[in-house]
Amino acid sequence: MRKGLAAAGVVALITAGAAACGSEEPGTPQGKVTNAFTKLGEQKSVTMGVSFDGTPEQIYAALKDQDDFKRADADMLGGLRISTSFSADKALAEVKGDDKGTSFGLEVAGGAGGKSEGKTLVGVRSVDQKAYVQVDLKGLAALDTTGDTGLSDLTGMLNSVDQLPSSFASIKTLAKGGWVSIDPQAFADFAKTLGSGKGSGSSDSSGGFGSSEDSPLGGLGLPSDLPTALPTDLAKKTFAELLAPLQKSLTKDAKITDLGTKDGADHLKVSLPARTLAQDIQNSLGSMTSMLPGDLKKSLDDVPNKTVSLDVAVKGGKLNHISVDLAQFDDTIHGSLPLGLSIDGGADPVKAPSGAQQLNPQDLVGAVMSQLGDLMGNKDA
Repeated sequence: MRKGLAAAGVVALITAGAAACGSEEPGTPQGKVTNAFTKLGEQKSVTMGVSFDGTPEQIYAALKDQDDFKRADADMLGGLRISTSFSADKALAEVKGDDKGTSFGLEVAGGAGGKSEGKTLVGVRSVDQKAYVQVDLKGLAALDTTGDTGLSDLTGMLNSVDQLPSSFASIKTLAKGGWVSIDPQAFADFAKTLGSGKGSGSSDSSGGFGSSEDSPLGGLGLPSDLPTALPTDLAKKTFAELLAPLQKSLTKDAKITDLGTKDGADHLKVSLPARTLAQDIQNSLGSMTSMLPGDLKKSLDDVPNKTVSLDVAVKGGKLNHISVDLAQFDDTIHGSLPLGLSIDGGADPVKAPSGAQQLNPQDLVGAVMSQLGDLMGNKDA
């Protein structure tokens, strides 16, 4: 089921960005979808949010026969929201991966439901070549539904951080869930001084800091390969060029049917070959396919050779929502399990969070050394 979920999630995400070239007759189903995607490319900012289009009860009914799946898992998944935001100083369709005027944001929230957007568990933003990070460590630990979350150890660690000298204000801010700012170049240069041999000047096509074993970002308890740029095979391409393979899937290979109007939006059924779409996704992502979590490339390779359907909602001529039933990808799911993608073209641009504390690589080393000193002192006492 996890493979199907990963593949279907990416299908929904990437399909949302597939801005088709040109325009069609707006009154036809094809024209409604094409022009909605085109309008998305004309925006200077967009926010996309992924979550399940169903209650925890519906999620549990669909997945209750999966290995070790409990009602608590359904509650956790039902409240999980993942959103990404992009903004630029020009239309997104004209943006290249290496343009300096682009900003990016990622947020993972838990406990969402109804009108509540939940509480931010992880926040990452990239603005003006600087990264900003926010982490709710206790909230993340609570996502573990096995009952063995290690909260007591985590509480002890947080209390220990609280005892650090005031000079470690950035470490305390990070531990308490506040925003800290990171200069990627400073961390890359610091990694070089530690003998990693990798940094932003490396020829590594990932654009990141190097391996997870030698990156000082590991001290944050965050993914160590935080990228500073797109891979070289993608960076020089525009938004439209990156999505060209997907445009083929949505125009030449798709069948679009008008489903009528609901809640002020035109709903359209887009049916297309899943295997062809998966291949086009890999072509669009280039080398990023192997960089994404969850062995995504294998998930895409395992997409069934069948026709799948998406529900696309167009509101006010703009792309508004995409829903895909994950049961199409996994026959062990009971009933339906729709995964939804909301799209807000023209959303507020990504901005640097106010009051973020500057976190330097030396801060991490100093905090570790301080803790070791305390441990040695207690041992000698």
